Amino acid sequence: MGLLDIIEKELIIVPLTATDRNGIIESLVDRYASSRNLSDDRRREIVAAVLERESMGSTAMERGIAIPHVKLAGIESPSVVIGVSRLPVDFGGAEKSSIFFLVLAGDDNPSEFIQILASITRLCSSDMMVRMIKNARNADEVHQLFFD
Repeated sequence: MGLLDIIEKELIIVPLTATDRNGIIESLVDRYASSRNLSDDRRREIVAAVLERESMGSTAMERGIAIPHVKLAGIESPSVVIGVSRLPVDFGGAEKSSIFFLVLAGDDNPSEFIQILASITRLCSSDMMVRMIKNARNADEVHQLFFD
């Protein structure tokens, strides 16, 4: 399973309106939880796990990208929630972030998880792709970038 296999238009948020790291994470997890009809307890558990992972070291990268991620028991198949913020947010890296890829996966297939993270990293090595994602006006435009 690759990155394109798990991108879903309903899991893309443009624009993200949160203004800090915790708010961004909550917004991304909220979208995932809503799409999967998860209980509020499960949503809080996922938020806490992502925040705990971030406390070990920021997932902010170059070019204004951040890839918060976590492996958790009970997640049946990997998912990615993509968010684009109009205003860059301090995500704990050397530069502020405006594109976010929340990667959630079960704890039973670490190689698949690593492949997804690597695919996002490769994708974001293209200045042109990063610029097009940042300039997208809505979720449809971001989704189209991956499938055109």
